[in-house]
Amino acid sequence: MPFLAAALNVVGAIFLAHAIFSTHEHTSLHPLSPLPRDIPLELLLSLALLTTGIVLSSPPLKPIQWSHWAGKISREGPSREGYVTREGEEVLGDVDPYAYLGLEAGREGRRGFWGPREARERFLGWVKEGGEGVRLRLGSLWCEYT
Repeated sequence: MPFLAAALNVVGAIFLAHAIFSTHEHTSLHPLSPLPRDIPLELLLSLALLTTGIVLSSPPLKPIQWSHWAGKISREGPSREGYVTREGEEVLGDVDPYAYLGLEAGREGRRGFWGPREARERFLGWVKEGGEGVRLRLGSLWCEYT
């Protein structure tokens, strides 16, 4: 398969170079006439050959396991901390790519984010207290209901 992919890439590149040269030559000699049909067809053939060669030469796709990985991170937490480079730039650990969101110990750290879990806990607490007078937070807006 690698030989076939390389051969398709080489033939496609040759056809592409020839189509480009033919277009340049035609427009220099006949600037006002349209391109002959064989030049766009050669260009399309070269693109198809190059695309097929690139796809065949690419490594096989791996299955997406991000959901399992993200679930493990949310249950167990990150296993390593970040580090600081020589230039003083902070680099987060390679374990949790979502750390830049500011999630800390189950609480949302993003400003203006309405966390449904936190709102549910507040609502359940309000119901247990008897359900009179509530202070609601929607983003950065606080509403008092009595």
